[in-house]
Amino acid sequence: MAALPDTPDTRLLADLTSHASDLSEASHALGCALSAGEGSELWMPLTSHAVTAYVRPFILSNVRKRIDEMPGVPPIPAALQAVHGVIRKYRNTTIAHSQSNLSLPLPVAFLDSQGKGVDVLGLSLIHPMPLALAEQFTGLIAVVEGMVEMATEPVLARLRSWLSDQTPEIISGWEFPEFLDAADSDFTASQRRRRTPRFTAYWRVEQWSDEKLTSENQGC
Repeated sequence: MAALPDTPDTRLLADLTSHASDLSEASHALGCALSAGEGSELWMPLTSHAVTAYVRPFILSNVRKRIDEMPGVPPIPAALQAVHGVIRKYRNTTIAHSQSNLSLPLPVAFLDSQGKGVDVLGLSLIHPMPLALAEQFTGLIAVVEGMVEMATEPVLARLRSWLSDQTPEIISGWEFPEFLDAADSDFTASQRRRRTPRFTAYWRVEQWSDEKLTSENQGC
């Protein structure tokens, strides 16, 4: 394998691939939610994550174009615009920010049998995504995934044609992505993705005592 050099088409392919990855993440999370069932304790976190992943391609990013501003990506069909709008608003007012009336923080008093107040607590009433909307959301994600795939095909065709003209000598001079290693204790999301491919893998480092190592060696 060789990483393609930085060109307008490879940048376009990278952005489309990034959007496709987000949509796949949304589809997988929503599929897991539907498998778990609306009454499962996994329903709300999984549907919430699906909403977050789905909306990512449609909001401003510092490293890629919005999916609805990219060449070759058709608009969302009119029949799905309403569902798309509900999901985007749900993300903005409820999942990413707590502003909607789907969440009600309520200070309440607990009373004894005589009606006298004995305690005060704060409760939250939260309404999860209804199953009917989740099923519509599944169809929406599938359609948008198809739109991205449709936009990706001509880019791949152009790059395949261009690649056939590249000699082994030229290809051997292409820059290889930079892969770094770090301990999981140094995990961070503060670094912005760049056009020059770079990826850090964070590994868990276990501390082994001399006694444990000796014991395991003796047992081999």
